[in-house]
Amino acid sequence: MEHGIIAKHHNINNAFRKGGNVSVTIPISVVRDFTTSGPIQGVYKILADVPNSVSHFPKVEQLVTLGDDKYRWEMEKMGTQNRYFQVRYVTRYTRSEAEKWIRWTPVPEGNGSFSGCWELRREGNKTHLHFENQGHLQLPFPRIIKRLVKPFVDKQFQDLLDQYIINLQRTFDALTE
Repeated sequence: MEHGIIAKHHNINNAFRKGGNVSVTIPISVVRDFTTSGPIQGVYKILADVPNSVSHFPKVEQLVTLGDDKYRWEMEKMGTQNRYFQVRYVTRYTRSEAEKWIRWTPVPEGNGSFSGCWELRREGNKTHLHFENQGHLQLPFPRIIKRLVKPFVDKQFQDLLDQYIINLQRTFDALTE
């Protein structure tokens, strides 16, 4: 039995060395809706200011301003000391203060591609937020282990997004009219 595990590990290492099939695409799609007691204009200003909004997102190593409302996200490295990857991607942002939305579209650079939006509306004396993010990550793993990597990446992304929303919620709830 132990021999089978070693052989599988050996095949994975060979796939890395040979350079064949060493990339796996992981699709990511997230939709979240929540409300906050923060006023809609204050919430909008935080989200429309991309560096301010991203400062609430965990494990961002740096956000690089590229001009023309384009930003490169560089996440902290994930993995072990010998085998790791870093998620990097660029998005272009647009916004409408009158309609209270922020949108992003992918710019071809890095190993990720994401598009999505924040849409805000008043709901009584609260602000309702709708968040969508769709895209994919291209990761340096053999395709044969996609079934193992995908659940890990999905969970990591969900956990980061949950913490992002918690961090934003704290900031929004502290806002006053």
